[in-house]
Amino acid sequence: MADVIQLNENTWSFEDGFVRFFLLVGEEKAVLIDSGMNCPDAAEQAATLTDKPLMLLNTHGDGDHTSGTSAFSEIYLHPDDYVKCDVCNRYPGTKLHAIADGDVIDLGRRPLRIIHIPGHTAGSVAILDVNNHVLIAGDSVQKGHIYMFGDKREPDLYEASLDKLIALEDEYDTIYASHDECVLPGDYASRVKASWQKVRAGEVSYEIADLFGNKVKSYTTDDCGFYLI
Repeated sequence: MADVIQLNENTWSFEDGFVRFFLLVGEEKAVLIDSGMNCPDAAEQAATLTDKPLMLLNTHGDGDHTSGTSAFSEIYLHPDDYVKCDVCNRYPGTKLHAIADGDVIDLGRRPLRIIHIPGHTAGSVAILDVNNHVLIAGDSVQKGHIYMFGDKREPDLYEASLDKLIALEDEYDTIYASHDECVLPGDYASRVKASWQKVRAGEVSYEIADLFGNKVKSYTTDDCGFYLI
């Protein structure tokens, strides 16, 4: 069971160890954005906070964001991650409701706009809580180390996706991150991009770390970090 923190009148974060997910409530519906790594009861926890019909929307399909999926008959997810992150096989009883760039999901006077940002995974999305000027960025923007090693990661697309978020900075002033610090300022995608460019230019030293049996390069900057092969 995750620890729950209320962020504002109709938004909560669920702290599940090193990862978090979010509950957003509108006038008509509620949505869980991701469902953690060790929270098969995520839907039950959310139901203690709202009586609105609850849906599940995923920023991406990595296993540390999908543990509560089996409680839902449908998952809102970009189709690339339904296949490439193996969600289709891990949760075969859950039907895909495919989302795409520019889609708007309205919870009732609370529109959420989908922004496709491939790179961390092919189907990664950010979610713009339009009226509250908040961007929920998944794993692509954070203060912690961003996983950019393995077959699912696409470094060139990742930088282009950061540019996409930077171009929208006048539409949000706060970012909610899935790892490390929860609440970040609205310019944090720009900071992550600057760090990413320094790493790719060879301007940042690294240490070797062992992650899930992989020897990876761990880069650390003042604003974030990256794991790369």
